Amino acid sequence: MSTDSLLSTKPIDPRDRLIFALDVPTLEEARDWIERLGDAVVFYKIGLEFCMSGDYFTLLAELKARGKKVFADLKFSDVPATVRGAVANLARHGADFCTLHGTSGVYRAVTPVKGALRLLAVTVLTSVDETEVREMGWNGPVEELVAQRARVAIESGIDGLIASGQEAARLRRDLGPGPILITPGIRAESEKGSDDQKRTMTVEQAFRAGADYIVVGRPIRNAADPRAAAEAMQGEIARVFEV
Repeated sequence: MSTDSLLSTKPIDPRDRLIFALDVPTLEEARDWIERLGDAVVFYKIGLEFCMSGDYFTLLAELKARGKKVFADLKFSDVPATVRGAVANLARHGADFCTLHGTSGVYRAVTPVKGALRLLAVTVLTSVDETEVREMGWNGPVEELVAQRARVAIESGIDGLIASGQEAARLRRDLGPGPILITPGIRAESEKGSDDQKRTMTVEQAFRAGADYIVVGRPIRNAADPRAAAEAMQGEIARVFEV
């Protein structure tokens, strides 16, 4: 299977394929970023840091009212009944995606209550390398653990996966075109190894490896002109998908 054959063929607007990680501590800062980025970003990820602000659902509602899409990156992990209740509650608030860690028992418990919410299993965090997976009790390569967890999730009815670009190609080959693949840890070639993200790829590399969406935080947030950085990435995505 050629590299180009891994390119996503799902009917996704190319501008929706860029997800900005809105990792800030307050509602005021979140609103400032949304205004600053304007129409350069359509899809936002809001995670645990902002959840602890107390304004999570206020922001979610404001984003939806603006016509934005929301990825609730909360990585639910608990007993099946508790995760089921959390997913059912979140689904009522209109989030588009949400993440969870789990086993087949957790996954099968939550799929009946997700409604239109797309559930995404976290395989192995992109901040984790082989030294750290050995601490978890896994003695093989990271990609083997990712592949095992991915199969369990998809076979249990989960919609998609969070996986680094370095594992995306294998997952796409193993699982076919159906599952959603979201790749975080996006960095420019010059930025690789500059922070805690250890399994990284560039924008084009991630999509050529089979990703449907990418999550980008620091490369936009730390740019001299964040909106211009986001638009540059949108242009790169458009070129990859020949729009």
